[in-house]
Amino acid sequence: MSNPRRSKNKFIVPLAVTAVAAVASLGLYLWLGPPNRSSTTPGTNARNQPADEEEDDGSPPKPLTFTPSGRKAVVVIDGNRSSPLLQPLKNRLSVPGWNVFVLVLGDAGVDEDVRTEIGGGVEEFVLRFEKAQALAPMLKQLGPEIVFAEEGLVAGVGGIIGNLLDGGWVGGIVVCREAGGDWETGVRRYGKRCKVVDKEGLRAEWGARIR
Repeated sequence: MSNPRRSKNKFIVPLAVTAVAAVASLGLYLWLGPPNRSSTTPGTNARNQPADEEEDDGSPPKPLTFTPSGRKAVVVIDGNRSSPLLQPLKNRLSVPGWNVFVLVLGDAGVDEDVRTEIGGGVEEFVLRFEKAQALAPMLKQLGPEIVFAEEGLVAGVGGIIGNLLDGGWVGGIVVCREAGGDWETGVRRYGKRCKVVDKEGLRAEWGARIR
């Protein structure tokens, strides 16, 4: 007659232990508090926060990093003057999962101002070209998903936007408007593949595409 009672005890004791452990875990959770997720929402992370919500805290640019399987983006600037592209994108060039290259027009070493705004990894990620005609072949070789470029280097007379997009060499181009002109009408046929923005709109466009 004692066998059924022993059999019941075999189930009751483990259940009791499990219940006690669950109550203890719940108490510890409530005491410590839930994880702080106030800065993110499900399916997103801090680096994917809209660019116009990010603030430049004045910290040095983060070093550029290389990801073997990362997606490629290119920033094209004129190294002979202060770039309208680099300052708005400061501290945004280093993005997990992306390889960001900076192509600099100029015939000398990387200027110190450019080096400071780009951050670390200059030797690995900054490619200099001395003639404007060399830019298109370089972009075709890299084959980036998106290109951010100064207007004077890709648009206007001798512009390379049509060459790159019609040939499928790059996924899209974002042009930083400086003077504007008739060339803008000619690229409207590309829709979202070619976006023309002012300097103030660069951060938002970067945040929407590089994530």
